[in-house]
Amino acid sequence: MHTVDPAAVERFMLGQVACWNAHDKAGFLALYREMAPQRLEIEYVGRDEQADGWFVIEEMYDKHNHQITLDVVATIVNGNEAAVHHRNCIVGTDLAIESIETYRFEPGALYVRYFLKPPAPGALELDQFRGFAAAKEVSA
Repeated sequence: MHTVDPAAVERFMLGQVACWNAHDKAGFLALYREMAPQRLEIEYVGRDEQADGWFVIEEMYDKHNHQITLDVVATIVNGNEAAVHHRNCIVGTDLAIESIETYRFEPGALYVRYFLKPPAPGALELDQFRGFAAAKEVSA
């Protein structure tokens, strides 16, 4: 069985945050293309409807990169899998969307799952975010 080098996983995990916060879309997408040239699946846990991973990652960047910076609370890499806790900080406010994210890397493929926790009810219009729009239920 072929596996993905844990050092490549580490580089991806650090690189995606650095590119996001530097507003480097080309670098951000290049990291995803390098790790997932054949398949990218992104799931927002709790949503009935999911979309193509490439559509999701590009839409996320285009809609939200200007308004969110990432604060890494924790990153854990075990072999070809990673789990992270990010604070998605809304620029110009003291609000953040907490996310727990899991990543499973396989040769040519990447599988991502996002678990999102919004800020206090009413503090932010959540429908603008794919992870909250039409979600079954969002709990605080």
